[in-house]
Parts: sequence; structure tokens; C-alpha cells
Amino acid sequence: MMSGKDGSEVAISQNPATEEIIAEHRYETKDEAIKKIEFLREKFLEWRKKPIEKRCEVIRKIGDDLMKNKREYAELITNEMGKPIAQAESEVEKCATACYFFAQNAKKFLEPEYVKTEADESYVEFDPLGVILAIMPWNFPFWQVIRCAIPAIAAGNVVVLKHAPNTFLCSKKIQEIFSRYEDGMLISIFLKEKDVKDIITFVDGVSLTGSVRAGEAVGEIAGKNIKPIVLELGGSDPFIVFEDADIEKAIETGVRARIINSGQSCIAAKRFIVHEKIYNEFVKGVKERIRKIKIGNPMENVDVGPIARRDLLENALRIVRETEKSGAKVEGGRRITDVGFFLSPAIIEGADVSSPVFKEETFAPIMPIFKFRTEEEAIELANKTEFGLGAAVFTKNIQRAKEIAKFIEAGNVFINQMVRSDPRLPFGGVKKSGIGRELGRYGILEFVNIKSVSILYQ
Repeated sequence: MMSGKDGSEVAISQNPATEEIIAEHRYETKDEAIKKIEFLREKFLEWRKKPIEKRCEVIRKIGDDLMKNKREYAELITNEMGKPIAQAESEVEKCATACYFFAQNAKKFLEPEYVKTEADESYVEFDPLGVILAIMPWNFPFWQVIRCAIPAIAAGNVVVLKHAPNTFLCSKKIQEIFSRYEDGMLISIFLKEKDVKDIITFVDGVSLTGSVRAGEAVGEIAGKNIKPIVLELGGSDPFIVFEDADIEKAIETGVRARIINSGQSCIAAKRFIVHEKIYNEFVKGVKERIRKIKIGNPMENVDVGPIARRDLLENALRIVRETEKSGAKVEGGRRITDVGFFLSPAIIEGADVSSPVFKEETFAPIMPIFKFRTEEEAIELANKTEFGLGAAVFTKNIQRAKEIAKFIEAGNVFINQMVRSDPRLPFGGVKKSGIGRELGRYGILEFVNIKSVSILYQ
């Protein structure tokens, strides 16, 4: 946030690779935002009446648009938040995949469910709620919006989007895309963070992806106003490697799962828990793999780009510094350029469970590695966190992995692969990683009125 040319407070879009300010955005007043919501409410009354087939046709067109223009949208993502361009293109493609999935399956997901009772006819139907407020983060600026908005819109709702201030250009582009095919499905608002709480009373549901602090604040207001809510918050995902695992695959997948999006993902692997028998081999392999990583201009063919903002870089450096002071051995984890928010990946050994790198969510390519002896100790370390979003388990003993998965406190457990979101599967967490689910059939049912209808024929 900074002052514009007229002295007013503005949001800025800043290229994190060059530190160039590429756009300034005027913040709206609360009254301006409320007028947009009122407009959306009128549009909702029209949109909900459209047959599900028509709604899905519009969603399919949005998917086609994303695929056709993926390079343009990817460049916008990369310039505004620093993601390597190949990963940005993959993000846009994933958005299109979600559009196609819900265009194909929304009708089936929303079909009435008939139940046999003493009445002549009984069924459960799924009706839209109205205007859904989507409070979205910067790290996957297209995907997070699409995975929230598309299921809600398919169900007959409309969406008011409050994006992160450093990705307001992406917010404007997403509204432009939706508006090409149906005016009033999704509209962006540009409020200061402190003003968002004042508009929750005007909407019919809230979906937030962000920090625990933001989730607590929004959840409190939504609760007071009896608004349904989905919260996808932080993560500190364990990556457990047993002694019988394919160690080369575990190393390659583990490094990729840690450095994706320059480490700025809620479901990135963040705590590596490795059996003591293979610990040294795993650490050696990770170091060799990290040395081969390309860091640099995200518009080029690199593995790691910059951290998205200066304050986020400074926080990552703090976590590394404080963990090192507590006695851990650190390799890397230093700022590597004078211009741009670039951080060398850090490998950390010997950190204590009370250290910042274990307790806090690390939104940077920081890779702490811990030892375990027994299965019980691995599960205990995995669950020794306030978060519960995702977890990965590597072992050739699939039955053991399935049993371990039952005891890991997380909303997503992936065996012999990295954690990822998939439009076909429900996504969300437990503990302080959030409540509710996105994606899959469970996701589309979060913002509907699950209505029971019972009939006696006369």
C-alpha cells in the first residue's frame, strides 16, 4: 500500500523480480462495494433461473477462453506475483480443466435425491444461496478464484471477488473473462483489508483462502451474522519417507513439492520427516538436487522465481535466521540479488520442534529435514502442528501407508506422490487449516440450500 499521485492511498501491483511498480489501483469505498453487491443480487435472480445446461455452457466457454489465451494470462500472473512462466501456464490450464469438469458434472451433482418416506414423494433439492463473497490470495491468483467461483456459479450463485491487493490486475482480468460470456456472474471489488468485514452482512456466504489470522477474523464476523463459510487457511504439510521408499523418487518429488511456486503454496511439503536409516542418503540427494535448481527471471525457463513481496521475503529470512540461532544447521536461505525478492533455497538440519521452521508456516523454499525411528514417532511428528491441510507418505508398503493415513490429521493424504488439488476430489483441511471443502461434489454443495421437500398427493 502506498500513496498515489493525488496523495490518496492506493494498492500497487509490483513485479517482484524487478521491483518495478506496474500498476496503481484506487481503493473503493464500502458504499461502492455494496452497490456492486446490490447489482449482483439482481443478476442472481436472473442467473439462478437459467437451466443448468445453460449455466454449464457458459462455464465451458470460460474454460475455452482460458485455454485459448493461457499465455497472456500466464504472463500477467508472472509479472504480478513472480511465478515461473511455465508454472503460470500450468495454473491457467488447470483452471480450464476445472471449468470443463464442472460443466460436465454439475448437473449430476445437483440432481434431486429421492428418499422413500411415509409421504407420497420426498426428495432433497439443492438451491443456490445468492451472492458469495470470495476473498482470495495472491499465490495462485487465477486457480484459487476459479476453484471457488466455478462450482458456486454452476450451482446458480453469483460471486463478488475480493482479491489480494498485490494481484488486483489478475482480479480485473478474471472479471473481464467472466463478463465476456455473462454479465453479472462475477464482479471484483477493491477494498482495503480492514473494510472487508463491513460487507459480510450484505452477502449470503463467504469463501476465504488466506492466513489463519484472516480466517479467524472473517469467521468471527460470518458466525455473528449466521453466514455459511468455507475457510482454506495455512498448511505445514509433513512429507514422510519410510526406509523402504523409492528414495530417488522421494527426493525428486520432495524437492519439487517444496520449491513449486517458489515455496509459496499452502500444500507445499514443508516438514520432511525421514527414517533414520535413510536420512543421510536423503539429505545428500536433496542437496545435489537443490544445486541443480535454476533461480532467476521468472519469464525464462527457471525452477524458482522471486518471493512475491518484500515483506514475505523478510519474514522468510527471519524464520531461517531464528531457526539457525536456535542451533540448527542451515545451508542456503539467503537473499541472492540486490534487485528483486530472490531467496536461495534453504536446507535445514537439526531444527527443534519448537523452532520457527517447525511451528510456523514457511511460505518460501525452506526445507527442514527431521529424523524418526518408528511409525508412531513419524505420525506424532506429522501431527505436531496446529495445521492439518495435506500430507505425503512415501513407502512401498501400501497397506501400511493406508493405515497411517487414517491417523494423520489432514484433509488430504497423498501416498508416493506430492499433495495437489484436483477438481475431482474435495479439497480442504482440519484444525487451523480451515473448515469446509472446495472442488468435487462436496465443494459444489457448500453454497447451496440443502432443502427437503415432502409431498402428500390430494
